[in-house]
Amino acid sequence: MDQAAILDHHFRVAAYIITWAVQLSYLAWLGLRWRAQKREAGRTRGSLR
Repeated sequence: MDQAAILDHHFRVAAYIITWAVQLSYLAWLGLRWRAQKREAGRTRGSLR
């Protein structure tokens, strides 16, 4: 393998890692927002009784 092919492979791997990191971070953020929304809905529902 020549240097250009090795460098191209490293850039491709880095791009995949960055893409997965962004997607998983967004999924975690959505999960935290969903959990907070459920908690807030429980508080609101409990105070109406």
